[in-house]
Amino acid sequence: MPRLSTRPRPRLIAGIVALAALSLAVACGGGSDSSDAKSPAAGATPDLSGVTLRVAEQVGQLKAVVEASGVLKGAPYKVEWSDFSAAAPLLQALRANAADIGGAGDAPVLASIGSGAPLKIVGATRNSAKGVALLVHKDSPIQSVAELKGKTVSATTKGSVGHFLLLGALKEAGLTPNDVQISFLSPQAAGAAFDSNQIAAWATWDPYIALSEAKGARVIRDGAGISAGLGFTVGSEQALGDPAKRAAIADFLTRQGKAYEWSNTNKEAFTKLFASLTKLPEPVAATVVGRRNVAVVPIDDTVVKDLQSTSDVYTEAGVLDKKLDVASFLLRSLSS
Repeated sequence: MPRLSTRPRPRLIAGIVALAALSLAVACGGGSDSSDAKSPAAGATPDLSGVTLRVAEQVGQLKAVVEASGVLKGAPYKVEWSDFSAAAPLLQALRANAADIGGAGDAPVLASIGSGAPLKIVGATRNSAKGVALLVHKDSPIQSVAELKGKTVSATTKGSVGHFLLLGALKEAGLTPNDVQISFLSPQAAGAAFDSNQIAAWATWDPYIALSEAKGARVIRDGAGISAGLGFTVGSEQALGDPAKRAAIADFLTRQGKAYEWSNTNKEAFTKLFASLTKLPEPVAATVVGRRNVAVVPIDDTVVKDLQSTSDVYTEAGVLDKKLDVASFLLRSLSS
């Protein structure tokens, strides 16, 4: 399929994802933890000088804000970055021990954990739910979700934040998933299908929303009131079982939190850097950053409740094979 004309070059577009969905989590609260990981002796500080922390991300957005804010200055370990096209392949990399930690939205994390991936959630953020949206073409006669009945809609990838939004929007409009033809496509393929009018609507995330809006696409429903706006930092159990890497992850979460604070209060500077690194047009980057307001939150009972609610929606929709007890996949102590 043809590429979107306003997209970044192919090497970088492979990493673009939903910023709403793709906001990385950074904070942890107190509570139950998985204590089966080996721990150094009480009072001992692991030597981190030989540690290389492998951080998986999407389109270099985290790397951009981390480098711009300078929060890794003085870190006693090295950081190795890797980019992925969406949350699903990122989480698969974690599952395969090709990365130690990475960030994804609540829905794809649940889909991965529900499939048996040996992963733990170690940090959480909330972002604007407007960073995920259901789009129609600029010349489409469709004005509401109810009018999608009988139409083909891409939810982007199965188990994504776009999929979750579509399920919630259909329910809100009195429709079921069977009332539309849902097409699961990669972000790139979904964008091409949308541009060529092969699908009537597209449930996706920033910066895809902003790119499409720049060409006239309309939002008929965003995530406000449907999406909890949760993002998570997820770690592999293998990495968390290594005392030195576990300590490095805890330190990285703290620095990551400071980076997000910087980006929230330095939007103009971050917009320029974001546009430069992602090769997005600066007006598109400004739209994305303008919608973005990442708030660090503790992994507390509210987060557990919201994540459990999302999980239950996915179980009902058949995305998850069985009901999950999400609390068992959350670590609450790494940033304490």
